[in-house]
Amino acid sequence: MVAGGSCIARIDGKAVFIPFSLPGETLAIEIIDSKKDFSFAKIVSVIEASPHRIQPVCPLFGQCGGCTLQMADSVYQRQLRLSILQDIFNRAHIEPENKIRMISDNDFGYRSRFQFHRTSSGNCGLKEGSSNEVIAISDCPVAVPEIRNALKDGSIAQFTRHMNSGDRFHVFGYKGSLWHEDGVTSCSVPILDKVVNFDVRGFFQSNIPMLEQMISEVCKILPVSPGKRMLDFYSGVGTFSVFAGRHFEENVLVEHNKEALEVARENLTERSDTTLFCAVSDDKWPLNKAASLDYDTAIVDPPRQGISQKALSWFIDSSISDLRYVSCDPATFARDARTLIAGGYRFTDAVLVDFYPQTHHIETLGLFTR
Repeated sequence: MVAGGSCIARIDGKAVFIPFSLPGETLAIEIIDSKKDFSFAKIVSVIEASPHRIQPVCPLFGQCGGCTLQMADSVYQRQLRLSILQDIFNRAHIEPENKIRMISDNDFGYRSRFQFHRTSSGNCGLKEGSSNEVIAISDCPVAVPEIRNALKDGSIAQFTRHMNSGDRFHVFGYKGSLWHEDGVTSCSVPILDKVVNFDVRGFFQSNIPMLEQMISEVCKILPVSPGKRMLDFYSGVGTFSVFAGRHFEENVLVEHNKEALEVARENLTERSDTTLFCAVSDDKWPLNKAASLDYDTAIVDPPRQGISQKALSWFIDSSISDLRYVSCDPATFARDARTLIAGGYRFTDAVLVDFYPQTHHIETLGLFTR
């Protein structure tokens, strides 16, 4: 299995990507798209199944584009995600000094954040895999109880009928509360020992228990007595600064989204006198006055495309000796890690934080020092 969640077979030496297959299986397949160097296929029948193949919990598995690995038992899924990450590192010719660790939690009932779509009949649904078609749903086993119950009783479908424009809308549920775009959009969620605010329409992590574990990992081995200054790069609403920032006298947050940065100000009200908020893009950051300051530690949490080349060059030229890189895309993480290593950083640790069971998606925390 490779990045993207498909397994590779070879026919006359040509790679064939097969979704919903498992390593070692014998399958009857149909080629559905043939390129010069590779093809895509679909399973016609499973001739010899993997011992790890199970009956998916969700009846819409294979149609809904959300889950991609429900055909495998949960323990084996974790092994597959770990093997995908290791394969990506191997292809990039990088390796952490210590063995890759993995932290995980619930396999179902974990997802708090959804982007639903309206169907033509006014119900709500999710996009079909590799398609713009919307599949109506009335349940989702990976959703938290707040969302699952609202799907079952039709509440979420009712929200969609009040939307004035657009065919998609965001919903967030946690600890007995449910937020959506047609109601109160300002969310307040307890995380560890703090309440963190964000807008339901903006980005926020979907798996709160795993976010708490991620925060704990990010905060490991930070100074007991306050360090001088921490950089929170791609800070969003300042979630990492709320917790890791306690270990430093000053914090600098860099975020191009001004709305998210305003929410970060709310989240860091108690430390407003010692926090600098920079509404600037990653490419423009090297020209910002705060880029000339010295930093003890940097926490970097970029979007899927990874760190921009200008920002990467700035990190390599900086005096930052402790860099903690949170990534939602292992391929761009590996690309950036290779550049950081070539620039003088040691890649000491990698942690696979298992945010998205039943899928191939991987969240990685990498620790770099010099």
